[in-house]
Amino acid sequence: MAGQILALARREGMQPGDRLIEQRLADALDLSRGPIRLGLKALASAGLARGEAHRGFVLAKSTSSGAAESALAALSRGDQVYATMAANRLDGCLPADVTEAEMMRRYELSRPELQRVLDRIAAEGWIARLPGYGWRFAETLSSPESYKQALAFRAVIEPAAITQAGYHLLPSVIERLRRRQLRILGGDLDRMSLSEVFQSGCEFHEEIMRGTDNPFFVETIKRVNSIRRLFAYRTFADRPGMQRHLKDHLRLLDLLEAGLYVDAAKLMVRHLRRSPRAKGGERAL
Repeated sequence: MAGQILALARREGMQPGDRLIEQRLADALDLSRGPIRLGLKALASAGLARGEAHRGFVLAKSTSSGAAESALAALSRGDQVYATMAANRLDGCLPADVTEAEMMRRYELSRPELQRVLDRIAAEGWIARLPGYGWRFAETLSSPESYKQALAFRAVIEPAAITQAGYHLLPSVIERLRRRQLRILGGDLDRMSLSEVFQSGCEFHEEIMRGTDNPFFVETIKRVNSIRRLFAYRTFADRPGMQRHLKDHLRLLDLLEAGLYVDAAKLMVRHLRRSPRAKGGERAL
């Protein structure tokens, strides 16, 4: 949890002294405030955050400090295991039903390390614990057909959201998103973990959906994002494609800022149709 909070702070470009607001962190990470509070306390114990009167927790050290890098490295290790497991499942190297003992041997993990990865995957909906013993992967989420269907669905729903009557994205939101895309293009991409890269893209598109003031659009895109996560890590080797993707984001923000919603919707369609390519030539969601 501490690592996820730090990763979010890095994506947001937060500096020492900036407030770590529980509710904002909970909303951004789609969690309750309880786990966030535990993560903040862990950061404080490590000297990376501190409590201040009338302000709550604030960031105590830079996210590029040695202590922060150590915490983020642990998160990155979990990402690597997670990504390997996802790739193995997509390639058919993992059966539908698995045991913890088999997974521990295969990935050289301790039981607590494996449990953290499995809990994360279960929360995302592509594995479930079997009654009494073992785990079962969800077949639909490893299907190439479901991958194509999710992409086709996004190409309909996201442009449609932008052309809804009353659509409006606050200038402060546009500016925050713009700063983030520029930081990533400016060099952060090479330092970000797999999870950070993916989460940044999800947050961008979810914020765009919030301009409708219709919670169904946001909840729908969150669900699709949880499905596409399984495929997305394979696309991160396509650096030119990812950079083009980020430039599309910036152009989209320019159009939304100018109130050119029809043009923004057309760009969103093109953006989703030319997303980065995965290893082996598949297109990412």
